[in-house]
Amino acid sequence: MFIRKIVVSAILLSASLISLPSFSAPKVPKILTQNGLIYCTQANGLSFNPQTSDAGTSMNVVTEQIYNKLFEIKNNSATVEPVLAQSYSLSADGKTITINLRKGIKFHQTDWFTPTRDFNAEDVVFSLNRVLGHNTDLPTLETLVDYKNPQYRIFHEQARKVRFPYFESIKLSEKIESVVATSPYQVQIQLFQPDASILSHLASQYAIIFSQEYALQLNADDNLSQLDTLPVGTGPYKVQNFVRNQYVRLARNDDYWRKKGKIEHIIIDLSTDRTGRLIKFLNGECQITSSPDVSQLGILKQFDERYYLKSTEGMNLSYLAFNFLKPTMKDLDLRRAISQGIDRERIIHRIYHNTASVANNIIPNISWAATVNTPDFAYDYNPKAAKAFLQDKQLKLTMWVLNEEQVYNPSPIKMAELIKWDLAQVGVELAIRPVTRTYLIEQLRNGSEDYDLILTGWLAGNLDPDSFMRPILSCGTVNDITNLSNWCYAPFEDAMNRALNTTHLRSRANYYNIAQEIILSELPIIPVANVKRMLIANSRVKGLELAPFGSINFTTLSYQQGEKK
Repeated sequence: MFIRKIVVSAILLSASLISLPSFSAPKVPKILTQNGLIYCTQANGLSFNPQTSDAGTSMNVVTEQIYNKLFEIKNNSATVEPVLAQSYSLSADGKTITINLRKGIKFHQTDWFTPTRDFNAEDVVFSLNRVLGHNTDLPTLETLVDYKNPQYRIFHEQARKVRFPYFESIKLSEKIESVVATSPYQVQIQLFQPDASILSHLASQYAIIFSQEYALQLNADDNLSQLDTLPVGTGPYKVQNFVRNQYVRLARNDDYWRKKGKIEHIIIDLSTDRTGRLIKFLNGECQITSSPDVSQLGILKQFDERYYLKSTEGMNLSYLAFNFLKPTMKDLDLRRAISQGIDRERIIHRIYHNTASVANNIIPNISWAATVNTPDFAYDYNPKAAKAFLQDKQLKLTMWVLNEEQVYNPSPIKMAELIKWDLAQVGVELAIRPVTRTYLIEQLRNGSEDYDLILTGWLAGNLDPDSFMRPILSCGTVNDITNLSNWCYAPFEDAMNRALNTTHLRSRANYYNIAQEIILSELPIIPVANVKRMLIANSRVKGLELAPFGSINFTTLSYQQGEKK
């Protein structure tokens, strides 16, 4: 009877997805779709400045189209190639990076800004100094003290104090000593000490370059916050208009310095959840949809000629962290037993429907530092051994769960319930407490986080292991939103730091694997899953390439208009 109910429910869901277009969210106005393409994605995490978004959360596709960076990752490797930079060199002591910039690159002309000059070194110096916390490029207004309404002063000061979680998590301000323009098209970056990860960080999705001229204009109007909400970049598309939680309309930048896009308008539809996005896709209301509900992918088999699935290994990790501020969690044998009590294979099947792989390492397989032959996880599922150690301890633990849909965990509460059931079988009573990210940040700030374990994960913006392991497990990020285990271990720090002091790739990879072995031995976290990044596209969409970070390049896309088959 139970199986019959499941089958009937699946049939009803399939029928609703196929035959009830009235259930979908409102369509994007037709005038916006002429010579255009619609990309359906989630509103969660949308920002016109990824630098201000929480590190390790969903990075949306929008900013990749609006902005350029100095460098980008070449073919998913450890090599970076110049973008806004034309060339670069490193001093003999490894502490000075000299970057020569491209000339003739124009910033967007929009309804809110008209540039009077091309991109130059001033824009790079401003953009990097801003994330370093150096505000020398933005003069303090003398009129601030004369404001009749103090709210203006508060607003202005807060806009200047905006946080940059990713760069804070990698301690960029402790890596870069200064950024100066040595000529209109040359910049020098002075490091405190040699650091082989710097160029990878400058190629990450967070390292976008702003217009200093636009920032100065906004600063003069006491409206600096607009820099992050009404964007101006040098990318292939520019924002034309935006309706909150509905859509973003991007228009092709006809002054783009590289090859221009074939599609004139791109609509980023933000109006639906996973199921709603699939409904819209089947109704022909969007041509590409991101992060589909993997439990419903079987429905698409009926439409083989109308779609294709694009997937790639992702630079992400879902994991369970032990809180080292709790004395009980400092017991290594206890952590190992808890790990042995969790059936990760079942989680992969039930939560990800086999679109992820069990994470037996910390560094994802897509990274250039990943081990070729991944061994079995030393403390894999062994309920008999776990029960022998845990059943007499009468453990009652609290697990917090970040209750938000993420690439690395599409169903956090359901995953938590699976873990709770597993641990109950080996003698551990687990209380689940869903929390929001805002609440968690507040508790961390107050030092009042009261969890024994926390279910979370991480997304990286590049393929360098430094940006993957350092934020979530280093001493420098203890009591931060990234290092939720509050783990600090000197041998791990030593291996990570040694990796930065050499530019020899094999040596760097070796040090990172030593650091990884330390994590897997000491077990501050239990790795759960590495998730594939996936998109569904209409068969008329050509030129779609998906990066391990979930981003795509709209300039490579073409779309053949026509009636649905």
